[in-house]
Amino acid sequence: MFKDELLYSVLARYHKRSGNLSNKDSTLDLFGKKKAYIIPDLTTDLEIIFEKVNPFLSLSIDEWINYHTLYNYYTNFTSKEIKQSVRDTMLKGCGNNSLHYSTGQVAWTVKEPMYYRYCPNCYEEDIQMNGETYWRTYHQLPSVFICSKHSVLLENSSLLIRPGNSSYFYPNIENSLNSEENSDYSKVNFGMLRHFAVESSKLNNKDYKFDQLNLLEIYHYLLHREGYVKTNGTIDQRRLKEDFIKKFKTELLSLMQSIPSGVDGNCWLRAITRKHRKSFHPVRHLLLIYFLGESVDTIKQYANKYYTPFGEGPHLCLNPAAKHYLQPVITDLKVSRCNDSKRPVGTFYCVCGFVYSRKGPDKTEDDKTKIGRIKMFGETWLNKLHQLVEIEQVSYKACSKILKVDTKTIIKYSRKKISKPITKKNIKSDLKQMWLDLIEQYPTFSRTELRKRDPSLYMRIYRKDKEWLKNHPPSVKTNIDTNNRVDWAKRDLQILAKVKVAVEELNSREKPVKITTSSIGKAINQLTLLEKKADKLPRTKAYIDSVKESVTDFQKRRINWSVKHLRDEELEFWKIVRKAGIRESFYHDLAEEIMTHLNHPT
Repeated sequence: MFKDELLYSVLARYHKRSGNLSNKDSTLDLFGKKKAYIIPDLTTDLEIIFEKVNPFLSLSIDEWINYHTLYNYYTNFTSKEIKQSVRDTMLKGCGNNSLHYSTGQVAWTVKEPMYYRYCPNCYEEDIQMNGETYWRTYHQLPSVFICSKHSVLLENSSLLIRPGNSSYFYPNIENSLNSEENSDYSKVNFGMLRHFAVESSKLNNKDYKFDQLNLLEIYHYLLHREGYVKTNGTIDQRRLKEDFIKKFKTELLSLMQSIPSGVDGNCWLRAITRKHRKSFHPVRHLLLIYFLGESVDTIKQYANKYYTPFGEGPHLCLNPAAKHYLQPVITDLKVSRCNDSKRPVGTFYCVCGFVYSRKGPDKTEDDKTKIGRIKMFGETWLNKLHQLVEIEQVSYKACSKILKVDTKTIIKYSRKKISKPITKKNIKSDLKQMWLDLIEQYPTFSRTELRKRDPSLYMRIYRKDKEWLKNHPPSVKTNIDTNNRVDWAKRDLQILAKVKVAVEELNSREKPVKITTSSIGKAINQLTLLEKKADKLPRTKAYIDSVKESVTDFQKRRINWSVKHLRDEELEFWKIVRKAGIRESFYHDLAEEIMTHLNHPT
């Protein structure tokens, strides 16, 4: 076996050298049967082949899988269960299409190359050194278009990766080269193509155990770091998409079959940065990782990290007038985003009344001692100023050096009347007055609208004096409904009758609808009642609990419906799951149910 050689290439070379005239003779030698389903990327029946050739090879069967198939590439971003299932099938199972359903290759919109690909420079070196060439594993990956060794574009052969005959070996690779017209990549960034070739090769040769990480949390951490998370915690999907396309250009994204288009679940970029309800092609993980400034080797370091652009608290007080100057005493920090630069902006509130802000993130220890803008000096600072100017008769210039501000600032604030010393009670009073001023400024706003106007102010008062906030609502007139008494026993019977009719109607629909509290409530237009007042409708609740379906039960019903509608066709695994609309993540749990229909068609 040569370095990075595809196992299928080894089998084809055996057929060529064996002198067998028929493919059936070679499959009989290798697999112990005349007809075998030979899968180029995820070769199966490996234990049978290994037993026959083990005396002649020094490699283990695990090395076959890891370095001579595309196993790692297609399973690195899948779950541990799927990995094990695919590995078991490759070792013991017979080749079939269900293997590609397990990895998600069938469901993905990113398709594999049509023809085997090769590097012309590798070919020349192979002929000189070995007298023959071979198919390299990473050259056949859908995210690779450049040979990482020679930095030249790959070329298509004339041999199909998925030939019509599943038991066919290509005996003469050399005769298939330079036969197909290749695509023009002149508009694509060559450096990026080389990067993805190297990353894809790494992904194919190593188990990164990404299944043990929460990739979504890592992506969110990096999106925070790059400024794509809004102050409310949601991702700025519009700007993310625009910047993503701008960075890669349409030509490269089209080549990678990964242009982020559509909305909601139809846009893969939007879906991969939300809760992962399905698997995503390795190409798309590689693109996002590169966009976020990382690689497959570095991304694991961000596991279990939370984005803190200004480090862990408490933070330093930068009030030169305070006794705790440069001490970590600040626990009240508000983080927002700069509208122009999109960098995080931290506003630090100290108990001494000193409030300052700066743009982040903090990259060095010195950054923690910098002030971008002083928002409030506070009574401690003003009292110190009064002490220096009025009592000690210190010059304005000397005061500016002591208090670390401009001379004009000293002159401006020295003319202001000094109020009583700062206390926690004063801070609360100031915040409450700001809330009352906000109400006066927006007299028609509701509490929710005022909260959106200044969320930080609302939350600071809420934490310090929840009762006061409750007792000082905005003076917005609201409609108060009369709380008439309800005969819940009578209403329970009325709703129960409607629910039974609704369940019967839902079950009679041509296409299955999952029986849930939500679907029933929507059908009778009483969803809120069923969700909020279920404890007052005991008979209705008991009936709904008895008829509502679990996810597995509903999936099985969809499978039965699918089989019924396919009764005039030849039943196949892919037809059943496609008709039923079953996601690949459910295949493992429903395999027994599907195989029952395949083995015992009605």
